[in-house]
Amino acid sequence: MEYKCYICKKAFRSGEKFTFTKEGSVHLDCFVSDKRLKIEENKIEKLRTLSLILDYELTYLVELLNIKPEDDESKEITRQKIKELEKASGETTKMIYEL
Repeated sequence: MEYKCYICKKAFRSGEKFTFTKEGSVHLDCFVSDKRLKIEENKIEKLRTLSLILDYELTYLVELLNIKPEDDESKEITRQKIKELEKASGETTKMIYEL
């Protein structure tokens, strides 16, 4: 399945940071830039902080997805950590979306 950014309309390439909102899939940079244009001045610092957090979460997620464990126990540990990070990045995305 190929995802496209609902803001710039470009498909995602391997390793690019993206997230999902109610509108669909979106590049991290497109999401933050678009949100910056739409929010009040007093929320800019909160957006900056949340966007840095989301960037780190997505960077870590991309790195975890590149781990290819060989034994079942290690595969399960990696799968659980990916699931936890997907949840955390989803929560951060929601906080940005709701600004």
